[in-house]
Amino acid sequence: MFCGIIIICIFFSFTANLFTIPKTWDVDALKAHSLPPPDTTAFVDYAPESYYDSIPTHVIYKTFPVYLREYERKGYLDSLRNLKPEIAFDETQFKTQADWIRAGEMVFNWPVAYTVVKDSISSLTAQDFKGQTRKITDDGRYPFNRYVILENGTLLKGSLSCASCHTRVMPDGKVIQGAQGNIFNNSRFAQAVRSGRVPFASIVDGTQKLYFTPWAPSTHQMTPATSDEFADALELASNGVAHRQGGSFERALKIPSLFGVKDLKYLDHTGQMINNGPADLMRYAALNQGADMLTSYNGFVPAGIDGHTKRPGSAEWKHPFGYAAKRYNDAQLFALTQYIYSLKAPRNPERSSKAVLKKGASIFKREGCVTCHTPPLYTNNKLTPANGFEPPVNHFKKYDIFNVSVGTDSTSTLYTRRGTGYYKIPSLRNIWMHDAFFHHGELSTLEDVFNPVRLNRQVRPVKGHPFGLSLSEEDKTALIAFLKSL
Repeated sequence: MFCGIIIICIFFSFTANLFTIPKTWDVDALKAHSLPPPDTTAFVDYAPESYYDSIPTHVIYKTFPVYLREYERKGYLDSLRNLKPEIAFDETQFKTQADWIRAGEMVFNWPVAYTVVKDSISSLTAQDFKGQTRKITDDGRYPFNRYVILENGTLLKGSLSCASCHTRVMPDGKVIQGAQGNIFNNSRFAQAVRSGRVPFASIVDGTQKLYFTPWAPSTHQMTPATSDEFADALELASNGVAHRQGGSFERALKIPSLFGVKDLKYLDHTGQMINNGPADLMRYAALNQGADMLTSYNGFVPAGIDGHTKRPGSAEWKHPFGYAAKRYNDAQLFALTQYIYSLKAPRNPERSSKAVLKKGASIFKREGCVTCHTPPLYTNNKLTPANGFEPPVNHFKKYDIFNVSVGTDSTSTLYTRRGTGYYKIPSLRNIWMHDAFFHHGELSTLEDVFNPVRLNRQVRPVKGHPFGLSLSEEDKTALIAFLKSL
């Protein structure tokens, strides 16, 4: 009987600890777990906890799918306007791990930028996707946006959720959340920029706030000289990439897969944050949904008064993305981590003979790929210094560094606010479903990765990572088959 009581007590203690919600905005933890900029004279100062806590939090309502006009049932939008908002996220109701995972899926799909829908039919049409790879489902849903209803019956189209980047529509129409996304249909926005419907002054102001990096040289300050230059950059962005705040408008970044994030030691391509568990992932998510715009970079606060030193009042400022400042609360961010941790990759459809896969695995080992992409994670979970960066001596005690540069483009980690001087050595798991490779996603297939032609392309040559370029075609075929099997 006594042993039974002890077991019950231990069970309830474990259950309570399982759902202990960490504090997101802990400035000391942010400083301890974030890597510094590559310029040792640069100073990063996060928003005070009192300021962060004063920002209004999201109320997460039930959302509704967005359809292309050709698939939308008659009267759909007007029927949504007749509904009352329904709060979907209520942490007092979550009792089990499954509850938290379901709640995290709501957070994952919750949009944070909105436009009022005035029309009676969808503004998205099949023509918008003509000549592009699939980004809609078989029933005509566009899963990267969601409709939201306000109390007064106002219908909003929401975007910029986690799902907006980390959702993939497969060739068979199946939706995979957590994968490298294939959302972007930038042609409409690029056309609006070229036509002048988006004023050039607002483009300059927006790119200044999103991308200006005080310690970068003037040649890397990432402000377009003309509307056409900005539109060109938008149209160069292919499947699997996104223009990230704190990065560069010229160089979009590859969207990572979220499968297996729990096993990775660093977050972001540049290893921006050490990943020791849910609290770190919560902080990283908070930063990437707007809190980084309140960070001071050598006195430059992206969302500050006139973009400079003073942080605005929480009720006054708007994010350069265009939405009023709100933040996720700790319960919402914790739920998000539980959902992300639960994500599993779909069944791999790639099929090759055992003989080919065995040969590919042998080449993978023979060529030394295992040094950086070590099984079973297919990453050694280390940072590699970018070309032109010499790691400070004290970094070798603080971080996991593989002190060899593979010579890829250094822009994102030397000259942007996301920069650390390093790139994270990525995992090769599930790359069969990727169509963007290397940091900027400028290669769309593994065949491109191992083709030496990329080194001297006329438009944006892709340098570095020479491994495998000199293999015979037979060996390349076997190696690629093996990689696609992971």
